[in-house]
Formats: sequence, C-alpha cells, structure tokens
Amino acid sequence: MLANQKFLIVFDLDGTLLSSEKKILPKTRDYLRHLASLGHIITMASGRPPRAILPYYRQLDLDAPLIGYNGSIILNPHEGKTIFEKRFPRKDVLDFLDSFPLSMFDNLEAEYGKKMFFLKDEPRYVDYFHKEKMDVTYGPFRDLIQEDCNSFLVSLKDEKDAKKIHEKCREYDNIGMRFWYDSPKIGEFYHYTVNKATAIQALQKFYDIDRAHVIAFGDADNDVEMVGSAGISFAMKNGSDQLKKIADFVTPYDNDNEGIYYSLKRIFD
Repeated sequence: MLANQKFLIVFDLDGTLLSSEKKILPKTRDYLRHLASLGHIITMASGRPPRAILPYYRQLDLDAPLIGYNGSIILNPHEGKTIFEKRFPRKDVLDFLDSFPLSMFDNLEAEYGKKMFFLKDEPRYVDYFHKEKMDVTYGPFRDLIQEDCNSFLVSLKDEKDAKKIHEKCREYDNIGMRFWYDSPKIGEFYHYTVNKATAIQALQKFYDIDRAHVIAFGDADNDVEMVGSAGISFAMKNGSDQLKKIADFVTPYDNDNEGIYYSLKRIFD
C-alpha cells in the first residue's frame, strides 16, 4: 500500500535511533539506507547540537536538512547553511542566573557558535556535551556569556529545586525549563513555540509532504510535540510513559534490539 508513496521519516537519536552504546544497529542502518534509495526522505531531530548529530547523519549517507537543539536549528550539512535558528536571549539567561545561588547547581552549561561554557570542569558531566572542536571555558558563568545562547542547561544538586525553577520560568514570555525523564536533576531551557514538530513542519513545506506522510520515532518528553504532530508516530518500547500515551504505536522492541527496523518493516513490507 505504501510502496509508491514518499514519506518523511524522522528519528530522535538518544534512546531511539541509537542503542545504549550510542550506535545505529546494523539492521536499522541497512533498512534506512534501503528506504532512502526508494526516495523516502530521512533525517534526524535531536536535542543535541548539530556537531553531535553529524557523525550518525553521515553513517546513513543522508542528504536532507537535520534538526538540532530540539528544533531551534535546522541545518543543511552539505551546504553548511543554517536554514533556521532561534536562540535564548542573553538577558533571560543572565536573569535566571541572578535568581538562584550557584551553590544550588552541580554544574551549568551554555553555548553559542563555537563557544561553550561550564561552571566547572567535571568530566562525567562535561564529556557528555560533545565539547570536541569547541572553545570551552570554565569559571564565573554569568560573566562569560556575551551572546544569545543556542542551549542553556542546569544540573541540580537537589531534584526538589526543580519546582523553584519552574516558578521562575513563568516570568519569561517564550521559555520554559524541561527536566530529563531519565536524569531528573538535569534541565534545559526550551522554547514554547519552537520544537521538533515546528522544524519538521518546515521540512514538510520544503518537500511538499503532508502530515499523513510523516513518520516519527522518539523516546522522551522532548519528543512529545514531534510524535503528536506526525501522521504515523512511534514511541520506543524503552520510552517515557507520557510519550507512549501520545504515540500511535509503541515499537515491539527497544533501542537495543532493532525496534525501529521491525517497526518500519511492518509499515513498508
């Protein structure tokens, strides 16, 4: 039924397309290449920065624009062209920092362009944020930030302080703080009106593809908008309960057992 129709197929990375060992599993990799050869448009939508998406993008030999920072950047890697970008205002980041004692945080992270900032050098935290080829600075966090930010993250010492942060973020027009369901002490700024779904809608317009021909896979709460807006949506078996309630389907297997491969085979074969 679907063999002669063109689809836009979009994947989150961590917990979805990637295994626990941060690899694209072989059956999934080969099947995605097969679908691309049939003319389907395949891309990635992640909270990661583009530099941390590109290695996997290249493994699949993709050519569609990729989506980073939870939808706040759309990049064409082949042309090195940023199609869309929305940053967090510097004034809001600084206001947030002025509202809480630094002692409340294990660490802080912000970045823009090639610059990355941390409150302190802590390998277990810093290495996660893909600092390769970035100009990394540690220290008095507030004084370092001179531009609007592509990302701003906090690592709390006490999970209970998340409530204070949510209350503070109500003061901002278009910014909230979302904590990770699998690491509830880590939270990130996010835009209310820009997300993975709005980025996918921009690609739909570019490729002239309607909602019914969008397939999306995700696992976490930052995938809610994307999964909710896709014509055919999957929550990973290992995903959050919230996402499973929204998705059309749950994959039969998790991200360590080729869940995406078996789900797509059911659709296209």
